[in-house]
Amino acid sequence: MKNPLRKRVWREIVQDKGKYIALFLFLTIMIGFISGFLVADGSMKTAYDRAFEKYNVEDGHFVLAMEADDSLIKKLEEKDIKIYELFYKDKELDNGNSIRIYKNRNDIDRVSVIEGKVPTENNEIAIDRLYAENNELAVGDSIKIDDKSYKISGLVALSDYTALFKNNTDTMLNANSFTVAVVTDKAFEDMSDGGLKYCYAWDNNKNLSDKEKNDLTEDITEILVKNTIITDMVQQLDNQAIIFAGDDMGSDKSMITWMLYIVIVILAFVFAITIKSTIEKESATIGTLRASGYTKWELIRHYLTLPLFVSLVAAIIGNICGYSFMKEVIVKLYYHSYSLPTYETIWNTEAFVLTTVIPCIIILIVNLIVLSSTLSLPPLQFLRHELKRKKKNKATKLPNFKFLTRFRIRIIIQNIPAYITMFIGILLASIMLMFGMIMTPILDNFKTEVLDSKFADYQYILKVPVETKNKNAEKYCVTALKKGDSEDISVYGISDNSKYLTNLDLPKNKDEVIVSNGYMEKFLLKVGDTITLSEKFEGTEHKFKIVGSFDYAASLAVFMTKDNFIKEFDLDKDYFTGYLSNEKIDDIDDIYIASTITEKDLTALADQVNDSAGAMLPMFGAFAVTLYVLLIYLLAKMIIEKNSQSISMIKILGYSNREASKLYNRATALVVIFSFIISLPICSLAMKGIFFMFMQEMNGWLTFYIAPWIYPAMLGIGIACYAVVHMIQMRKIKKIPMSQALKNVE
Repeated sequence: MKNPLRKRVWREIVQDKGKYIALFLFLTIMIGFISGFLVADGSMKTAYDRAFEKYNVEDGHFVLAMEADDSLIKKLEEKDIKIYELFYKDKELDNGNSIRIYKNRNDIDRVSVIEGKVPTENNEIAIDRLYAENNELAVGDSIKIDDKSYKISGLVALSDYTALFKNNTDTMLNANSFTVAVVTDKAFEDMSDGGLKYCYAWDNNKNLSDKEKNDLTEDITEILVKNTIITDMVQQLDNQAIIFAGDDMGSDKSMITWMLYIVIVILAFVFAITIKSTIEKESATIGTLRASGYTKWELIRHYLTLPLFVSLVAAIIGNICGYSFMKEVIVKLYYHSYSLPTYETIWNTEAFVLTTVIPCIIILIVNLIVLSSTLSLPPLQFLRHELKRKKKNKATKLPNFKFLTRFRIRIIIQNIPAYITMFIGILLASIMLMFGMIMTPILDNFKTEVLDSKFADYQYILKVPVETKNKNAEKYCVTALKKGDSEDISVYGISDNSKYLTNLDLPKNKDEVIVSNGYMEKFLLKVGDTITLSEKFEGTEHKFKIVGSFDYAASLAVFMTKDNFIKEFDLDKDYFTGYLSNEKIDDIDDIYIASTITEKDLTALADQVNDSAGAMLPMFGAFAVTLYVLLIYLLAKMIIEKNSQSISMIKILGYSNREASKLYNRATALVVIFSFIISLPICSLAMKGIFFMFMQEMNGWLTFYIAPWIYPAMLGIGIACYAVVHMIQMRKIKKIPMSQALKNVE
């Protein structure tokens, strides 16, 4: 004989269709998004990993001040490595953006053609696909380099530039104003040698461990230091242009998965609270069933059916959505951030487990614990509607407030579990909303700080010291030292009485320095501390005492006088690295200029992050608002239903629908507003901690900043969400008939 309780399942769905439709849609959308993300992330990560072998990605590269001779190459290849020429030329496009041009690659760091073809004619060029997308360029368009026009023959992804970092020390990739490109050998040779870099890539045994690769890199460095001048060197393990995208995929997956589980736990408690409310409403029926021979576990299975059914169907449909259109949304986001090769969708068993099996298990466990505790009472207590384990002799005594105030306080006390769940949900949604709202102000604030603290309109870095006749140009020195194993610190030697850094008071002692505010914030330093920095290739250590800080946002930096710089690094007394100038210097040949830093270069980080995250951040906001509305709606609805008989009774006593709403909805409104107000400072602290941990993993530093308008905006969004729910609950109160109180009198 079939269990007759099964018939009640469909009846309950129909009777409470609003609640279950809301939960179903929210779960479906969320699981669809997470599933699509995991499928896209897994497929893209697989394509990324396979690209190392498919395109023969380098194991490292170095840049020399001059072309290497055959004897040096021979010494290097004795280390069981293969050396490849990978010369490039850094040029400026007619729109002011930077382009790094290579010859067509056939052996190392091969090219993935996304659209069109690689150049075959000397007037053709293939550029990075992402840069082309950001700058509205297409195959067939033309770009101008050194006053010569080149036709775009293809859009490509260079396997050693999956993330467009111009320099490995940059805080963030830059796909808006920097691109890489390939041309024919003849076209490369015909270009002027301005910006020419003698870059060499090496390929080693792929079976080496990370330690063996590090040891090999040290051996290569030792040979180069003894025989030539190195201007840059980076192994694959540390090359942000190669590894940044892959690392980002892994970190995103962890964050998104945890977000899913936190929300699932909250929804599991929403299910549990609503089921418990249903049990309280049906306690007499449950008591009758228990007295008739139904066991506790039969009733538990019955009440578990609905949440598990809704969750399972939502998970299945969500996965279907994830593998179809939601996956494409995430793929587009990845392709809008990184220069990735082509990919194929790969079935992801892990994604199915993470988005279907585990959420259903979480919902099962949470509801099983609540139901097991609630239904363990004896049948007589259910028949008497006594569902408390401990009887209260009398109601909690309240202060001598007005009647309506005391009434609302009692409603809150009676529904504390629901309101606690609501508060936790609002807090979580507020963190998501704040995350979606603060990034743009942080980047705008960073741009303002960078422009306010820039040295000059033009900052030139030279390959060799070259004199200029420009009287406004001021000489300075700069080098990069290592902080620990990864962080690069810019060390500046500034002229005494500098006309560009007028508010920088430099110490006279050689071992004393001024450091940038970002440096102090990131490493929790204070005046009086001693810092130790080491040279990139030689490993020589330099110790400095901090005697002050300087507001310089563009990079993590250390400042000393130019004379102390020369003494510290044992340089010629006339040595300098470049010029600071508010005017463009025209009398130095491009061949001697390593790079020119302008306002556009300084703000490239903010522009790129804003562009890459711009599509994702609104999703967090939309998700947070949806969670606000869902939680407030479900729990407010449950409270109204739980008190429907009382509402019916006060209508009989002459209260209007509006007055009834003031009693019950206003209690919920007070909790909602209180939750929003309390969550704001908690969100601020949480975001500050999350942001600090995030920046610890990044090069450079962004100052944490919450724009003043964000707090009232979040509060306004929350209140607007509640206003929507309030109108829905008003309609529900109006539908409660006065006859309900008379029908249920016992």
